[in-house]
Amino acid sequence: MSTDVYILTGYLGSGKTTLLQQLLAYLRDQSSNVVVMMNEMGEEDVDGEQVEGFGFPVKKMLNGCICCSIRGELTENVKEIMQNIKPEHLIIETTGVADPIEVVDAMTHPELYDRMNLKGIISVIDASRYLELTSFFQAGGALIKTIRNQVKYADLLIINKVDLVDEDILTKVKAKLQETNSHASMHVTIRTEMDLEKLLQVKRLAQSKEMSNTPSIPVQKTIGRFSPLDKLKQTLGLKTNQPSLFHSIDTFSYHFKGPVDAEAFEDFLYDLPKTIYRAKGYVQFIGQDDLISFQQTQTQVHLFPFSNFGPKMVAVFIGEGIDKDNIIEALEKCYRTS
Repeated sequence: MSTDVYILTGYLGSGKTTLLQQLLAYLRDQSSNVVVMMNEMGEEDVDGEQVEGFGFPVKKMLNGCICCSIRGELTENVKEIMQNIKPEHLIIETTGVADPIEVVDAMTHPELYDRMNLKGIISVIDASRYLELTSFFQAGGALIKTIRNQVKYADLLIINKVDLVDEDILTKVKAKLQETNSHASMHVTIRTEMDLEKLLQVKRLAQSKEMSNTPSIPVQKTIGRFSPLDKLKQTLGLKTNQPSLFHSIDTFSYHFKGPVDAEAFEDFLYDLPKTIYRAKGYVQFIGQDDLISFQQTQTQVHLFPFSNFGPKMVAVFIGEGIDKDNIIEALEKCYRTS
């Protein structure tokens, strides 16, 4: 029996993990045999803590992107899963800056071909940020190419957070998505709520022959680090190899020393510079028993209680040109000193 494989993609903060949680709850009710693979750019895992409670095996791949720097690790992990677990469903959630077509390519190993059925690429779109993120005047070229590829190669587009936009903006987002991918079905959602059976019935639109004839777009080759040769070129002020989103995307984690002031911390999240694309993690507020899970995506901040004290109290930041010292200095002002 072959395993149905779903690739869940979408830019940072679009709602992928929320969708994954809903899908796992649905599959648990169906008594399905599921394995989840989750990819985080940094050394700390935040989102994985939220899905382990569903009772399914979760394989975490940290400090790299499965479409490039740890691509071989993806292939080997899938081979191991197919051999030892043989799940009915394998759900792969990529990091938010991954090119899904590279992930598909990484999974076309001869030993995997007859053992898996790639059902489709599901891309989650943040309706409130999509136009800004794909604007030539406000986003870098590599970023635009990555987000476009997440749409271009998708078999199902989930336009999320529509409650945060006016109807005219939503119309523009739909038109732009249609222009990039006219074949994928679109679903408009709030907090990614949709008919999950329709999601599971997604079918690949692109034929493998069509994919193989598609020119490779040089978007990502490394994750926040250069090759030794490119490091030398950068030091000498010379032009490095083809531009890559991961050449400019950086990430770091901060471990809390104790509880922080709730109001000060929320203000800190809202005041983060625009160069921070995503902040997430777990924190404890002074005078509160529950751990707090927080998510920040430039213009949006979400805080909600998380009763499981298993996760570390940690903050993870993903962005471009990050001034780590300034962020830590601002964050540490959230500790109450008197």
